[in-house]
Formats: sequence, C-alpha cells, structure tokens
Amino acid sequence: MGVKVISDVFSLPLETSVIINFTAPQATAALLDGLGPRKTALVIGTTGMTAPEIDKVKRASVACPVVFSPNMSLGVNLLFTLPKWLPLGLRTISISRSWRPTTALKKTRRAAPPVSLGIAASALGMSYEEAIVDGRAGMVGERPKKEIGMHAVRGGDIVGDHTVLFAALGERLELKHMAHSRGTFARGAVLAAKWLSAQKPGLYTMKEVLGL
Repeated sequence: MGVKVISDVFSLPLETSVIINFTAPQATAALLDGLGPRKTALVIGTTGMTAPEIDKVKRASVACPVVFSPNMSLGVNLLFTLPKWLPLGLRTISISRSWRPTTALKKTRRAAPPVSLGIAASALGMSYEEAIVDGRAGMVGERPKKEIGMHAVRGGDIVGDHTVLFAALGERLELKHMAHSRGTFARGAVLAAKWLSAQKPGLYTMKEVLGL
C-alpha cells in the first residue's frame, strides 16, 4: 500500500502532521508525554483511560487540536444524538451493547464505561453518573425517570452492535446500529483527521466532526 512503517513517531515532522492513536492507555499517555510542547494535531480513540490520563489529553488540547472519542463510527455517533428528539413519553431507556472479547485490559484495569451510555446520557441532559444502572440485577424496585439501563455482551467476533430501547405503556421504539468491520472505525478516524487539520487548538469529539 506504500505506507511507511517506522519505530519512532518522534522522528516525523509532527508540527505538520495529524497523529491517529488507537493504542493502550499507557501508550497514549507516553505519546502525550513525549510530544511535550510540540503543536501536533491528535485523533485519539483509546479507551479505558484513567482520570489522570484523560487530564493529559485535556492539557494537550490547550496547545493542539485534539479529537478524543472512544468510538469513531459515524453511524453510532449519529445514533446517540437521537434520544433528545424523542417525546418524553418514550424516555424509559435501555442500551444493549455487544462486541468481541478483549484481553488487553484484563489484567491491568477495568474496561472503560461504554461510550454509548455516556453519549446517550448527554443527549438526555444527564451525566454518566446520574444515568447509569449497570444490568439492573436484583430487586431494583420502581424505575426512576432519570435512568439508563446498560446491558453488555462480549462474545465471538462481533465488531460492535448497539441497540437503544425506548419503552412506554403499550409500545416501544428500538434504534440499532451494527458495525460490520473495524474499517468502520478507521474511516471515521481518517475523516476526523482531515477535519482536525483545519481546526484551532481545543478538545473536540466526533459530534463536532460530524456537525451534530
């Protein structure tokens, strides 16, 4: 394909480049430390980052344009802007997410909160902490209005499926997105990089990239 493979990213002309980074949290943090004062545009899709690692991303965005999104799929980012347009009567909401197993974080830290829940909560005017009820197991009692139930499945070679269920008395509405290949995320990342090359320093998400 004519793509050059190198072992030292810092040997590149970073001031005129956009770095696309999908790695482990520790590797992303090391990259940000190594960049130092360089004004390099960054597209970061790494998940599972701790609060201190996310703070490094935020600090980098003071001097550089940064797109930070755990899901680069165009369709899934569109999907989770839709809840705010739905009538109040259908706002009992649950999300189910399926994707393939991973071992990268198994021994180092708990996997990141599902991006789908955070996006949907934001669309409904709630924070992640306000909205999340993971699994709704046991005797949970009456369901409050400000709640999003999350149900997660890992198995096989599923790339990424998201279903958002809105329920009311006598009816329900389901919105579903299915990623057929990991190329879906790569295309979104390249789109983000092209968009980012013309932006001023700041912290952006795919919402800004897509104009949502």
